[in-house]
Amino acid sequence: MICVNRVSLLLSSFRSCWKRLCIVALLGLVLNLGWLPVAQAQVPTQAQAPEDLRITPLIEKLTDRSPRMRLEAADALVAIGSPALPALTTALQSPDPSLRWHAASVLGDLGQQAASAVPDLILALQDSDPQVRLYATLALGNMQKAAKPAIPSLVSALHDSDPYVRIYVPTALRKIGAEAEVAVPALTVVLRDVNPQVRLNAAYALGALGRESEPAIPNLVEALLDPQPYVRMGAVKGLGSIAGAFQDRAKALPSAKLASLITTFEQVLSLLENPTQGFMADDIARISRPLNALKSEQENRLWDKTLRVVQKHPLWAGVALYVLVLPLICALLLLRAPLWILLINDALKPYTDFVVPLLGINVPLRSLLLVGWFHYHPRVLDAWVAQNLTVAQRQFAQKPTVSARQTWIPLPVVLNGTTLPQLQGADLQSTFSTQRSRLVILGEGGIGKTSLACQIGQWAMAPNPVAGLCPHPMLPILLEEPFPSGETPGTAKFLTALQGQLQSLIDASEPVNLVLIERLLRQKRLLVIVDRFSEMPTATREAIQPDLPDFPANALIVTSRNEESLGRSHQTVIKPLRIESNKLSSFMEAYLMKEGQRDRLNDTEFFAACGRLSLMIGPRPITVLLAKLYAKLLIRELQQPALTPDLSTLPEDVPSLMLGYLNELNRDVTVDALADRIVHQDAKALAWACVKTQFYPNAIEREVAISALDRPDPERHLYYLEHKLRLIETVGTAQDKIRFCLDPLAEYLAALTVTDLLKDDAEEWQTMFVKPVLHMTKTVPIETMRGFLLAIQDVCRTRSSQGYVHTDVVQMLAQLLEMLCSGMAGGSKEPPFQLE
Repeated sequence: MICVNRVSLLLSSFRSCWKRLCIVALLGLVLNLGWLPVAQAQVPTQAQAPEDLRITPLIEKLTDRSPRMRLEAADALVAIGSPALPALTTALQSPDPSLRWHAASVLGDLGQQAASAVPDLILALQDSDPQVRLYATLALGNMQKAAKPAIPSLVSALHDSDPYVRIYVPTALRKIGAEAEVAVPALTVVLRDVNPQVRLNAAYALGALGRESEPAIPNLVEALLDPQPYVRMGAVKGLGSIAGAFQDRAKALPSAKLASLITTFEQVLSLLENPTQGFMADDIARISRPLNALKSEQENRLWDKTLRVVQKHPLWAGVALYVLVLPLICALLLLRAPLWILLINDALKPYTDFVVPLLGINVPLRSLLLVGWFHYHPRVLDAWVAQNLTVAQRQFAQKPTVSARQTWIPLPVVLNGTTLPQLQGADLQSTFSTQRSRLVILGEGGIGKTSLACQIGQWAMAPNPVAGLCPHPMLPILLEEPFPSGETPGTAKFLTALQGQLQSLIDASEPVNLVLIERLLRQKRLLVIVDRFSEMPTATREAIQPDLPDFPANALIVTSRNEESLGRSHQTVIKPLRIESNKLSSFMEAYLMKEGQRDRLNDTEFFAACGRLSLMIGPRPITVLLAKLYAKLLIRELQQPALTPDLSTLPEDVPSLMLGYLNELNRDVTVDALADRIVHQDAKALAWACVKTQFYPNAIEREVAISALDRPDPERHLYYLEHKLRLIETVGTAQDKIRFCLDPLAEYLAALTVTDLLKDDAEEWQTMFVKPVLHMTKTVPIETMRGFLLAIQDVCRTRSSQGYVHTDVVQMLAQLLEMLCSGMAGGSKEPPFQLE
């Protein structure tokens, strides 16, 4: 499309001013061929882009009145290549829509060479000018696989108000390739678009996605009856491509799947062969050829042939199998190849109504062949876990929650009332030796609950029974999101959530059978880890009730800020402890050694750094998170080129530590970085929005987050915090909520916001903070709010020493915190508290 427009512009400009043409042509020759030594000497180097003197005039010529001049300038920019990218991406932000779409057009001509401009083109998809959106779509299509990050935005553009944008979005998705499989549902919907060209391109795109477009087959069949002939042709080609993709994978298809596909495409072929529909022989051949190949594969399968022989002579075959073969085969399979029993059962699932000879009763064939009796034998389940264990170990370690906590330092914990200097997997073997194992990891935010849960998940996968939790490995499934709301029963929601997570954990192309999942849960081959259980919505908490007879998970771990009673089941409680001030140096040394940085500090420097941290926190114990954040800032200082680390740059108080951590994250951003001050403002505003409703970090609606930022371009700032800094994450079944990745960080940033708002006005503190906190204790456990209250106290003490907060406010907050933590408030009673 871009090239066609260029040619038409060239023809229309044939009679343009010859002088301007000569100038541009001469400029192109000088730039591309290197003529004239004087010109070469004056051409700046590529390192000067985007202000390069070669590029800026060409950018300006993109909107010249002469079409020929615009074409020559665009061709020159394409010839320059990568050095022109900064100027072109800047042009995408121009107030002139003509320049914006011309810049997008040139980026499209550059193709994959302009992959770095994909984020800017994604923003251009939201442009107010339809022509800019159109050329951004075309450019992303030309970039093919490099445009993968644009897939969600292209899916949204399928509903653009401009018909030409909608026409070319499916083409762009088709060019991106298999990575665009997530667009199948949206492409299926636009098969009914009012514009026939949109319907045509959607059919082509679905065909290009091959097997992933299987859910769209009914809609493509419906498109065969479209009033537009070329749409019907596109539907035929799309269905033919999907059938061809399944033909290529025919040998790997399960028999049931193969039979289902044959039935589906036979119906399609029947419709095409109907003379009244007017389809051509070539159209029929597009379906008949792959269909015949699928049928041939079905006929050549040895097992299917054997089944046909058995059905032909059921009496003699049955006697032989039962008396001579079947018992021996089942025993050998169970001992030597237990996983085959599972595979055979799955292959025989479609044959559910087999008539027993002489008896005349209907039974499943797998039961008649005896393998059904061993379908979920422990040896079979162990073989299934062993088959997926290596992939699960890799996938689990790559989960963002787990990878962010890969450096784990054993710390003291309280296990069922007994203090252990450090927890090992062997300490939990007694817990998981029972039939129904329940483990609660209890503690405040930042204490290391999630890190410990992730480490237990790693122990669960240990193939060695001595190092693991059970005599057999378990696959850990981490549940972090609330379950979808609706009328589905709680256990069904639970199993559905596990099904999706398990499919991702073992990297399976198809969902795991729910019956198999339930057996794996009941036989303790799956370890369910529910993170942030105390912060989960009521509907999700009610779906996890271990005492219900139909609750299948017999190995369950939850992390919570509050004491949890998982029904009447016996449960083990682990309480991670804070790091005592006299143990800080041991923790820091262990952490630096695991990070490979201990040798970069001599003993004097090391103990000076530890002493600085001790002075920061005082005599009180410190959470693991604060110690890790300090260690990360120390490591960053050690990685500086200076010969001697400058420890004076490290924070002197906890609030400064939190802001310093933000600065370090922002320092790693090299492209389109925001200023530290802007990041602080955005992070604090979002943190307070997440905390202020219940005085502990919660997920908030995206609209609330946008309102809290109060920026002209809030989506850009949200994107920056989420994707550049990894401070926040999008959650919720509809992906419409925002929450902080680290609760203590949110608590301290919110505390900084509150302190900035109320300053040293004791009356304002009592009205706007103390009274709401006391009121909130009636519905929210004090332990849940404790982290935020401690953060408020820390911030006020720091600001008081700096003269920004009056000591009366600090004393008032200390009195409030002491009263709450001593149990004088909470529950349904009005706290007997009077502040002066």
